[in-house]
Amino acid sequence: MLDLFEKAKNSYLCNTSYPLDRSNFIKYKVNKGLEFNEDKLCLYIHIPFCTKLCSFCEYVKFRKDNNDLEKEYLDILEKDIDEFLNNHEFTLYGFDIGGGTPTCLELDNFKRLMRIAKRINNLNTVEDYEPSIEATFSTLTLDKLKLIADAGFKRISLGIQTTNTKILDSQNRNIISREVMKETFDLIRSVGIEKINVDFMYGIKGQDISDIYKSLECVKELDPEQVTLYEMRYNMVNSKFDISKDLLFNYYDSIYKKLINIGYKARFSQNTFSKYDDLGLSSYLRHRMIDNISYKGFGISAQSKTKDGISYNIGKCHESFSDCIKKGTFYEEDTYLLPKEELVAKYVMVSLYYGMFSLDIISNILEQDAYKYYKDELDYLLNGKYIKLDNNKVYLTELGFKYYGAVGALFYSKNVKEWFMGV
Repeated sequence: MLDLFEKAKNSYLCNTSYPLDRSNFIKYKVNKGLEFNEDKLCLYIHIPFCTKLCSFCEYVKFRKDNNDLEKEYLDILEKDIDEFLNNHEFTLYGFDIGGGTPTCLELDNFKRLMRIAKRINNLNTVEDYEPSIEATFSTLTLDKLKLIADAGFKRISLGIQTTNTKILDSQNRNIISREVMKETFDLIRSVGIEKINVDFMYGIKGQDISDIYKSLECVKELDPEQVTLYEMRYNMVNSKFDISKDLLFNYYDSIYKKLINIGYKARFSQNTFSKYDDLGLSSYLRHRMIDNISYKGFGISAQSKTKDGISYNIGKCHESFSDCIKKGTFYEEDTYLLPKEELVAKYVMVSLYYGMFSLDIISNILEQDAYKYYKDELDYLLNGKYIKLDNNKVYLTELGFKYYGAVGALFYSKNVKEWFMGV
């Protein structure tokens, strides 16, 4: 256990991603899709188009070319969604549209996407249901915002990442002036959308603490309801640039203190900040990450998960857009029925994005007492002061957050631990 923890401490492989490599799950692959027979679900739609392809983005995306490609994509997307909704009954806990850039669609195509979304938002939902959509400043218009509000969305998430124009340019990302950001915020609020989230990144090549402080001045000026921090994960985008855990921790620590000082709420180790008691997350992410509720993903490369396993739609293996479209459905290309240890590991790694996980949920997955099952791992982490326990929940301490990848590695399956120790 000590050898595993020490190796994982500074390994670029160990973050909130799981599995570490596709080969880890190959033995569990089956030639069928997942069965969604649960009465609680979250839904996700992936729109893969972008006006520019940012270098740091790890998601599947394609350059926006023309209306016909967008229409063709929506034809298949709507057919897949209709088929699923017509054959499944459930209570909806969360719904997000992401990408890519959903709001980069041409207006007529965006109208159609919002009609699809409105049908989903009119399903049977829970009380804290809060649908969310990702957007960019350069693609939002008043017409699109009215459509978003009319479709029932309560939250919009906008990526700023950094206000350093040199870094943005080096990452092939649009540079947006502070004036445009303010105007966009005013438009969003004018149509009655309740929450605005902004994304920031730390650990980007060329970034320093003064740049981070300037970005936080932007947060104070814009006054969004929520802020999400993303640690740059270079292993996901094939970059040789490396950054120490000490420096990443110091960046997070500085950002955390600044955001708390200007009125945001968060527990040290979580990357979501809010002015309310909503954890800084859409209900899709709240219930998916914290409550382990199953989710169904629609569109190219979208991921789905049930109590039995996970799947990835066509496109995750880097097929071309035309090859994906030819199939006439964004079917589950890779499906893995997983043993309980793998399901626990997946849950723990996703939850560590929020800095905590629940032993009750793990007990439910294992169908036996989680503390007894992982006693050695939990005692090791408690004795090292990497975690603390409260009401059967495991929380990262400041030291544990510094090495969150190593904390998570102790909950990898035996199969993945052996693979990791061998690379």
